[in-house]
Amino acid sequence: MDHLNPGLKHTVHYGRETARKGCLDWFSMFCFERNNKRVKSMVKNTSCPVVSLANNVQADIISRIDVFTDKSPSDFQCAEPITLTVPIKGYHLSQRERRSMETWGTTSFEDLQPFKVVRVLGVHFRTGGWGQHRCGSVITTIYRGVSRYCIVNAFFMVTDQTYASVTWLSTPIYPYLPFKIVVKMKLITDVQQLLHPSVIPVDRIQPTTVSVMPDSDGIHFWMMREKGIDR
Repeated sequence: MDHLNPGLKHTVHYGRETARKGCLDWFSMFCFERNNKRVKSMVKNTSCPVVSLANNVQADIISRIDVFTDKSPSDFQCAEPITLTVPIKGYHLSQRERRSMETWGTTSFEDLQPFKVVRVLGVHFRTGGWGQHRCGSVITTIYRGVSRYCIVNAFFMVTDQTYASVTWLSTPIYPYLPFKIVVKMKLITDVQQLLHPSVIPVDRIQPTTVSVMPDSDGIHFWMMREKGIDR
């Protein structure tokens, strides 16, 4: 309706303007700004930004290798163990999830407990966030030697093992190769899901949050991980 709302205090969007331009909120870059700022900080020479970024990434990789080679095996022990919280009541374990966990070595499901939230090396993931501006339900993992992205449906604790029930996204497309920073992908069909395991161990989740933004075509999604780069 065309009336002012005093509670807004600032610019008021009228109904017809909201209907015409409100969807732009989905396509704004606010969820990418933090990562964009980090990438910009890696460009030291603005006259040759791509070369500068490549040199900075290479130097960062070399420095990390030097740091890791100086560490002992005990330094890599997880200071914060994997923790599961917010139990799910009445979760129905599918036969496909059961078979997938059996392939990982689980033989009994009597003590299975489903959860909504997990922390992996201090990074918070939560189910049910897909489709929202701030999505903590997207995880990255290494599958068949390359980086893949999934939507988490639930987390499980069974016989002291932790698992994640996942829905796989399509094979990543990198529009800005050789830099695997921004990723483009889409949902895949149920038939294609059958080609992948429906459950993966939680320790295979890489500890980084993922920013998600829908593409204007209504099919694809743009994503960017906060830490690390894709393999």
